Amino acid sequence: MNYFSVFKRTLTQSQRLSVGKFTKFVLNATPEPHAVKPLVRPVGLTTPPTSDTKYSAGNSFKDLFDKEKTDKRSGELGIEFNKTSMHHMSVFRKTNGRLFEPPKSYWRADKALYFPHLKGEPLSGRGSKEINIEDKLKDKISIVNLFSNKTANELADTSLKNERRNIDYLNKDFESLPKDVQIVQINLIDSKAKMLIFKLFAMRSLRSLIPSFLKDTYFICNRDQLPFILRENLHINNPYTGYSLLVDQNLKIRWMGSGALTVEDFDVLWKAVKGVKKEANKGNEGSSTW
Repeated sequence: MNYFSVFKRTLTQSQRLSVGKFTKFVLNATPEPHAVKPLVRPVGLTTPPTSDTKYSAGNSFKDLFDKEKTDKRSGELGIEFNKTSMHHMSVFRKTNGRLFEPPKSYWRADKALYFPHLKGEPLSGRGSKEINIEDKLKDKISIVNLFSNKTANELADTSLKNERRNIDYLNKDFESLPKDVQIVQINLIDSKAKMLIFKLFAMRSLRSLIPSFLKDTYFICNRDQLPFILRENLHINNPYTGYSLLVDQNLKIRWMGSGALTVEDFDVLWKAVKGVKKEANKGNEGSSTW
């Protein structure tokens, strides 16, 4: 018995058209070989994050009757279907985690876009409740590192320490940071199940490795808070590499890098930190000249 034929006969004409359309989108969405290109346009979202923000991973029931939205969602599913873990690993190996070239300067405040809403558990204490990470970012200039594994963490750390410049903001030079500049590390765990396993078996070990002065701004987050296509648009979808972002006091992303930063990248980033800090302090009495 040809079970596929039986299955096909049970579908309505509309359902057969939908299946055919999805198949077409999957075939058309086959990813091209990854090319490392300069990141020119600002990255982020058009609306600021709030505690009420929720990102939808699909269409609502009402949207199912909107052809434009269903076509868009089918295209998104096609991309998701093709960009598998194996694809991401292949791209990581090809690029060494450097998925794009970072901008040569920071994005203007009036052009920059917003960091997404995320909830995370700080490493600062046992049984700590999840907090809205944007609450920690507000009114400060933040170097935000995103990673999902040890290798990605080490790559992201190159935004905070550089041997040739004899700088290590994760250790010996931490105290030299101005009070309004902070380091935020976000450990993105793949799923709720992995999150539970991590908390049971790895959290204690991690707490022993992270210095006490970094624990309050080190967060454990569920990566699924950000749907696939949102991560794709934010250029943070490959879980094998690390990402470094400069986020200003208004929650806007002003600069971004991926993988290991070169000495030149490191210099551009920290020049950007000073530039954004100067903007924030403009007109403020007694502002720092750092």
